[in-house]
Amino acid sequence: MTNRLIHLVMLIGLLSGCATVNHPSNLMQEHESLSHIDHSIPLIGTADNQVTVILAFSGGGTRAAALSYGVLKQLNETEINIDNQPRSLLSEVDVISSVSGGSFTAAYYGLYQDQIFLDYERDFLKQDVKDELISNFLSPSRWFTGWGRTDTANNYYQEQLFGDATLGDISKSDGPYVIINASDITTGVRFSFIQKYFNFLCSDVNDFPVSKAVAASAAVPVLFEPVVLENYAGCEPLKHKSMDSSSKTALSFRSQKTAESIRQYSNKQKNRYVHLVDGGITDNLGLLAIYDLLELGRFHQSMNYLGTQEHHIIVISVDASTEPELGIGQHPDNPSIRQTLNSITDIQLHRYNDATKALFMDSMQRWAHESSTAGLKIIPHFVQIGFQSVEDEKTKVQLNQVPTDLTLEAELVDMIIEEGQVQLEANDFFQKAVKQIQ
Repeated sequence: MTNRLIHLVMLIGLLSGCATVNHPSNLMQEHESLSHIDHSIPLIGTADNQVTVILAFSGGGTRAAALSYGVLKQLNETEINIDNQPRSLLSEVDVISSVSGGSFTAAYYGLYQDQIFLDYERDFLKQDVKDELISNFLSPSRWFTGWGRTDTANNYYQEQLFGDATLGDISKSDGPYVIINASDITTGVRFSFIQKYFNFLCSDVNDFPVSKAVAASAAVPVLFEPVVLENYAGCEPLKHKSMDSSSKTALSFRSQKTAESIRQYSNKQKNRYVHLVDGGITDNLGLLAIYDLLELGRFHQSMNYLGTQEHHIIVISVDASTEPELGIGQHPDNPSIRQTLNSITDIQLHRYNDATKALFMDSMQRWAHESSTAGLKIIPHFVQIGFQSVEDEKTKVQLNQVPTDLTLEAELVDMIIEEGQVQLEANDFFQKAVKQIQ
């Protein structure tokens, strides 16, 4: 976000932060009620198709929302033929995992599907969201409500984008399985808004508002207060079987650590409340939620249900991180504190992103090899979309200078959307996958 927004929000926080009341956002469910909830993750493949598409949307404010939207537009315009029936590749998307700015696009598409192509640019991408939030923060009507900055943002997202829709409304739709991710600063765990996590809290994810999940996923620390959930007692027997210690030997080291981290919620005294902030802190790409979903046994189980001789798994990572030119290398002077901090942050972020992508690509090959049989060949495809891959050098420099903000000029939004489309269409790995499916 820009310095103006940061300064204003900090001032508002000083003036009104003491009046903020944090009420837990989730409801307790009785043990008997929870026992009837479908805790399983939907299969990522079915017997009547040849392809599974999984999308991962990174953080990055409106920049990330626009780039991921451009990828959705191109998927919608990409036609494939399965059993001599033409359909858009977008209709084959099974899972979307998102963090921060990417969660606006993931949630909007999950809730409204194709309506996104008519309304999303008007409703969000080209709205002056930053000034609207600042105006709401400063409104006298807010002073006596006990609302914090995150509550105010959630109210705006609810009125402008999601209404009273819950995550259960997304799961009831014909769209993909949407995983919105945040970060729990209480335990250091990546927190996914799926039932597997809510089981530990004795709560039903289907009752949780979409707007609040997105607000948590995009709650930049300090600028926005955490979204608070209560870790209710009384449902310990309902832990997901993949979290049991007996299954640890079948997991990778990373997934073992994830399982151990999630089990911290079993300690109801120590972790009575969950404090959720920006999902980009624990997984800026949204890929690790998918990694854990597949590594915890679902990939192999899903493949057992496929009836085709070949099945293609296409994972598209939409990475809206930037590498802005800081000017450090243009003179011998010591860099400023701001330049140094920005450089360190960028180095850490990109190294972590690169390591995550490498882990995922290697794991895809392993999963495909382990799941393929004499009658079924699993073919993995990993597609990367990001500003580092922009072809035109002038455009590349311009897009890598785009700030992480909730308001961008309409022309810049159009440029980012178009880049998402053009880049996906020109991607060799993507085109190879599309040709093999036909």
